[in-house]
Amino acid sequence: MMDRPDDDSVPKCTKKENTTVAMGGKITLERFAGKAKDGEMDMELGEDARVDGRKIKKIKLRKRDKYAKDYARRDITEYRKGYPEQRDVKTMRKNLQFYNNKIQSSPNGAYIDTMLEEWHGDYKRLEQHHGYIQWLFPIRERGMNWEAQELQKFEAEAIKRDPNTHGRVLKAYKMMLHFYGMKLIDETETTDGRIERHDNWELRFQNLNRSTHNYLRITRILKSLGELGFEDLKMPFVKFILHEALIEQTLDNTIDSCLHFWLETIKNKEHRQILKQFVKKYVEE
Repeated sequence: MMDRPDDDSVPKCTKKENTTVAMGGKITLERFAGKAKDGEMDMELGEDARVDGRKIKKIKLRKRDKYAKDYARRDITEYRKGYPEQRDVKTMRKNLQFYNNKIQSSPNGAYIDTMLEEWHGDYKRLEQHHGYIQWLFPIRERGMNWEAQELQKFEAEAIKRDPNTHGRVLKAYKMMLHFYGMKLIDETETTDGRIERHDNWELRFQNLNRSTHNYLRITRILKSLGELGFEDLKMPFVKFILHEALIEQTLDNTIDSCLHFWLETIKNKEHRQILKQFVKKYVEE
């Protein structure tokens, strides 16, 4: 199952100073005209709000249809439950072999070490190649690349145990953050996952607003991080996106996927509630 955003509008990024996001800051809402509802990706700017004395425009989300809501609910429920109906097939080892640098991704792929070294910063290839993401971020669902394999539980455990394969997961995440105009504040193996804008953020944010197939990729990336031992990286990522979308309003188009897919991949209910309380300061349900 996959997230399916379909809006191609491109809000212009206004130039602001590099921002590090921690969920702080005193927020005072002046007023709310009308009721903002569960939303699609295209949005309207509503009444003013203030963040640390700075005036911003509130975002009003438009109603989502019942099919989209039901689809998202089923998809995320299966993921958070750990796919209880799925078998662990010991003969299916492609993901483990790939992460051990023993086989290349396909089609038209590479060994993982080559990919992490030579593809990093190659924006055109990372945007236009549609077969690598299923190998770099395997999940326990069938994706669009039929040459890739669903992740098996024993593979996930083996990848988590081995420092070499586990380190490659983090490198893959950092490569994709750079592609999206972001970076980890602490890039060591003990990172707490907090994110800030990369120097390339303006053009990359514009691309992320426009190129909505990347929203499917991000859903996969977050699910895979949870399967491969990096669950704690998800909340800082979602915090950053929410700040940019709701306060800075530089990633407006991401908000639907962020609220209904990315935030919901977080397995800790308390963490999800913290983020939802933050959102409510800007959007009424």
